[in-house]
Amino acid sequence: MKRALTTFGFSLLGCMLVGSAHAQVGSPPEEAKYFRIPTKFHLFVELGGSLPTSPGVYNDLWNSAFQFGAGGGVNVISWLDVCANFTYASWENNSTDSKSVIGYVGVPDVEGGLITTMTISGSARFVAVPSARTNPYAEFSVGYYTTSADPITIEGVLENTMEDCSGMMLAPAVGVQYALADSWGAYAKYSYVYCSSSEFAPGDLLLPEGGGEPTEGDNQIFQTILVGIMLRF
Repeated sequence: MKRALTTFGFSLLGCMLVGSAHAQVGSPPEEAKYFRIPTKFHLFVELGGSLPTSPGVYNDLWNSAFQFGAGGGVNVISWLDVCANFTYASWENNSTDSKSVIGYVGVPDVEGGLITTMTISGSARFVAVPSARTNPYAEFSVGYYTTSADPITIEGVLENTMEDCSGMMLAPAVGVQYALADSWGAYAKYSYVYCSSSEFAPGDLLLPEGGGEPTEGDNQIFQTILVGIMLRF
């Protein structure tokens, strides 16, 4: 699932670049202009996949998630947008594999373990060719995140918890945006999200029956592949 989602995301980015470039070659010059320059503000919503990456137990035993994002921004100069962003993602635990890691061989199932992360950030988006209808861009976000987890339980046997964590979030991203009309646009992007922490310890949710030594916390890292729509005015 994680490999398929990654392949799909990068294929989508490539198709947008190739398809829109082909459209511009066959269009009159005036139709290939991107009408973003006269606009000042924009709003956007985005949806896509979020792949757990690090630490290893988070990558191995939590499934890919859908991520939602929304925000708005202002065009400072033709090639630079400054934006405010909000994102939300929840990763479900792989209960079958987790049961073997916990070491329990009884009948009851492993339940819970949903990890949820919300971020609030500001970003700078650098647009490669402001006057073109198709625009590759690079973006860098800095902000704040909070992560919490539901307990993992085996009915009548155990209930493991993980401490909430929060801190600074950094997220470099690359993408491509395409003007659908003078005020509407679509985009696709890939981002690498680094959440700084010494307390993110999903391994605490997988301690065996009777408890054990708490795991050492680490930074939370996940990758996202998103598509979005943008209204400029």
